[in-house]
Amino acid sequence: KEGSTIGGLMDTVGTLTSIALQYGVPLESLVKKFAYQRFEPSGFTKNPDIRHATSITDYVFRWLACQFIKGYKEATSPNRAQPDLPLKEIGEIEKKAVNRPVTDLAHTADKQVLDVITSRSSNDPGAAGQSGNGNGHDDRVMVALGSIFMGITCSVCGSDKVIRAGACGVCTECGTSQGCS
Repeated sequence: KEGSTIGGLMDTVGTLTSIALQYGVPLESLVKKFAYQRFEPSGFTKNPDIRHATSITDYVFRWLACQFIKGYKEATSPNRAQPDLPLKEIGEIEKKAVNRPVTDLAHTADKQVLDVITSRSSNDPGAAGQSGNGNGHDDRVMVALGSIFMGITCSVCGSDKVIRAGACGVCTECGTSQGCS
């Protein structure tokens, strides 16, 4: 008897993987087949190169790929950095750009939100003492502020900090697009 169900299954997967590699099946093929398989248990890991695993099988095969497939770790790690691309015309482009200090942009955005929050429409009861259902002001505030987070979980890192970006969602933790094709 092999012990627990999960222990027996993991031993079987390990043995099958070993035999497949011994018989010449490329590791890339195994990784392509078994990485990102989704089933429980899943969750966050302590490995900085694999922040979130969608299953134990996903974690094992992505770990193998990071260790033994050249370039896989760099291509898939959430810690990868965007290389600096040389741009000869950058000085000229910067001179032509209309620059506004970030503090001005933040002040402008805050002022626009405050204007919507503090202004009252003519059908608002507080504007001219008229009666109404009182929802006009609240509706405008919700439109102005919107929903910061979409309420979905990132499929790559598992973060719930996915914000709306047009028709898509973007994870603020790892930058992955959600809901776009």
